[in-house]
Amino acid sequence: MFRYAITLSLLFLLGISPLLAQDSGILYGSVKGENNEPLVGAKVFFVLKGQTLGTDVNERGNYQIRLPANFPLQIIFNYVGHAPDTIAVNLSPNERFEVNIWLKPGAHIPEVVIKAKYEPEDAGNNDLIGGQISISTRTIGYIPSPNADDISSLLKAVTSVTSSNELSSSYSVRGGNYDENLVYVNGFEVYRPFLIRSGQQEGLSFANPHMADSIIFAAGGFSANYGDKMSSVLGVWYKQPDSLAGTFSVGLLGGSAHLEGAIRNKKGFKKFTFLTGIRYKSNQYILRSLETQGQYNPSFLDLQGYFTYQFNPKLRLEWITNYARNRFTFQPVDRETTFGVVNQVLRLNIYFDGQENDSYQTYMNGLALVQTLNERTELRWMASAYVSQENERFDILGEYFIGEVENDLGDEDFGQVRYSLGVGGLQNFARNQLNWTVANAEHQGKSQQGTHEIAWGVKYQREIIDDRINEWKRIDSAGYSMPFAADEVVVDYVLKSNFELNSNRISGYVMDTWMVDDSSAFRLNYGARFTWWDVNKELVVSPRAQISYRPDLKKKSREVIITASGGLYAQPPFYREMRNLQGEVNLDLKAQKSVHALLGFNYGFKIFNRPFRFSTELYYKYLYDLVPYEFDNVLIRYAGRNSSTGYVAGIDLRLSGELVKDNESYVSMTILQTAENIDGDFYDVYLDEAGNAVEAGSPDAVSSERRYPGNIPRPTDQRVVFNMFFQDHLPKNENFKMHLNLVFASGLPFGPPDNDRYRDTLRIPPYRRVDIGFSARLYNRDTRIKKRESDPKGFGRAFENVWATLEVYNLLGINNTISYLWIKDLNNTTYAVPNYLTARLINFRVVFRFS
Repeated sequence: MFRYAITLSLLFLLGISPLLAQDSGILYGSVKGENNEPLVGAKVFFVLKGQTLGTDVNERGNYQIRLPANFPLQIIFNYVGHAPDTIAVNLSPNERFEVNIWLKPGAHIPEVVIKAKYEPEDAGNNDLIGGQISISTRTIGYIPSPNADDISSLLKAVTSVTSSNELSSSYSVRGGNYDENLVYVNGFEVYRPFLIRSGQQEGLSFANPHMADSIIFAAGGFSANYGDKMSSVLGVWYKQPDSLAGTFSVGLLGGSAHLEGAIRNKKGFKKFTFLTGIRYKSNQYILRSLETQGQYNPSFLDLQGYFTYQFNPKLRLEWITNYARNRFTFQPVDRETTFGVVNQVLRLNIYFDGQENDSYQTYMNGLALVQTLNERTELRWMASAYVSQENERFDILGEYFIGEVENDLGDEDFGQVRYSLGVGGLQNFARNQLNWTVANAEHQGKSQQGTHEIAWGVKYQREIIDDRINEWKRIDSAGYSMPFAADEVVVDYVLKSNFELNSNRISGYVMDTWMVDDSSAFRLNYGARFTWWDVNKELVVSPRAQISYRPDLKKKSREVIITASGGLYAQPPFYREMRNLQGEVNLDLKAQKSVHALLGFNYGFKIFNRPFRFSTELYYKYLYDLVPYEFDNVLIRYAGRNSSTGYVAGIDLRLSGELVKDNESYVSMTILQTAENIDGDFYDVYLDEAGNAVEAGSPDAVSSERRYPGNIPRPTDQRVVFNMFFQDHLPKNENFKMHLNLVFASGLPFGPPDNDRYRDTLRIPPYRRVDIGFSARLYNRDTRIKKRESDPKGFGRAFENVWATLEVYNLLGINNTISYLWIKDLNNTTYAVPNYLTARLINFRVVFRFS
């Protein structure tokens, strides 16, 4: 416990989150002799900063070595009794490059001592520019979260993204909303369903963490090769495996499995690789902890495959495919919510009739032909199709009773409703259907020309959208439909829209990465991208630039990198932004635009001879041509017009390191402010003779005054966010581990449901959550081999290790609020009734890994 206290105190005092890993690539292949025999134990190495780094060839004659990206290196292959061979490489970020070597008999290099493998975290390096970071995949599967099989849980734990809903995979980045984040898997852009309005309905996001080989994330200021969104980019590259391996996990919330492998020809050259994954999730167990009781039946299934075929060393075909099916059915029965303050405690009881039945199905296929013309030039020819079918159907009637609760501890009726404030009813109805298809063809290329790497790309995209929306809401108060009308029944809210849209987009980019000197101490990336859409006929050109400088420090165990980036980031409308709150579609809507300016400082150092990294980044974003919006839980409702300008200003602070050896921990803090000024936004204030404000229609009103709100908080104005993920294990026993995930996020703005954004200045209570997990390694093949000095049999031969994990979600039992239900009493007083998230729960899962 003392060690836990010391390490946690250091995290809080040192403050704050990580630049996680240097951008790097993978060099792999085989080393064999003239007769095609594996040269087991051959050295594959290079020299960096005076250190010899590398690896040994395994018993199959294969090797894999991680190299710093965008850094020219001489790779040496050496084996006793054989003449060494040397090749020159300069890998791109996240590139996997295969080199197979056949050594001839001759004089070898004597006394080669490899100090260590090149590990970006250990080296303390960060060659990334403009705030882009590489995220280590080593913590996948250890983060205690209801979304453990979703890559969003990793992103929320180890970066500064914000999310105030543990049921949702959506996240906000530096004042942006969920629709402002780019996601790529193996270079293909992927999407999320549009109709989902609550975390309960969400399934799994596209990227499968168990299939991931490398992950990059940029929270702004990213380069021109990434597409047209205003906030962030997440890139996930799947594995191209070398041998048979896999995982299988099962728990109370579902399970997952993945299988990977490779097929080689007679010379040992890798011709075909396969990587498949299946994920199944059911939130039924966790949804039972919500205040609305009923029959929940969620079912989320995801199937994926990634396959590569190497025709020859210079030509490779890649195929990625995905099928996802999310179904959510719900028959509510009743709900009881107690809320208010100490001197006035209220209770709402609702009794329901009806049901909800939602389904979301997506299909995706992508092909990429990768052509290596020579050592300097690579071309990619890509085509993909993404199809989504979304259906949302519900008709739910509720009868509610609201009353004041006795709060006198000495009263025998303490905790009971002492008198009724009102009764009423509410009805929510929807028959919504959205079918959409996105198909595209794309070409990308890059060429190394001396100290410059030139990259380019062009993309054509076809979009087909068929939207059928029919939803309404009725509120009944004391037998009267609200708002009241004497001669007709008026519903509180109605949205109807039938719309089809077939459109075409063209986009492209060109950029240059310039190593200003041979040491790569100073790097400059600059370029521009364009996009054109045939609906609004708007052509947008976005110049962007990123710079990094790494001074040469005398003390090699430390490293400083200074980064700066900026440019224009435009987000053309897809479809939802075009539809306003009344269901009307604005075909002339322009792209939303954001001008980024970022300045970063990164410091790598060692404590207890273990690597740590502190980084901070200041940012400012000027926003214009914005489309105002409101949140309805996780559903975003847009105003359908470019009618506001705004800004985001803030600072990110990050700290990462191994407080406990071989166990990475992360802390991050974000402080920001974002606001907007909506054109034509005003309200009238009525005054009495003394100049005091009175209600409209009051007999005391003698004059009125028109006021303009000016800058108001944006719906994502979350001022302070703190994330911490901490790992530890028992002293001298790594078979028992603890994983702690802590989140604090200040409240988001909200207001009454009247579509008047200037009134959304109230604040939801802060989001506070602690999840903890305890893991035990039940089996470890390496330990068995060491003890028995022979290969294990049966079960032991099949599995590499087996872990069992017990997790406690919402350890402190805090009622976090996600949104509000607005109801009225007999006196027409409106109450905001909080909708709470999940309570404390226990989860158990077992993970099997084999190779």
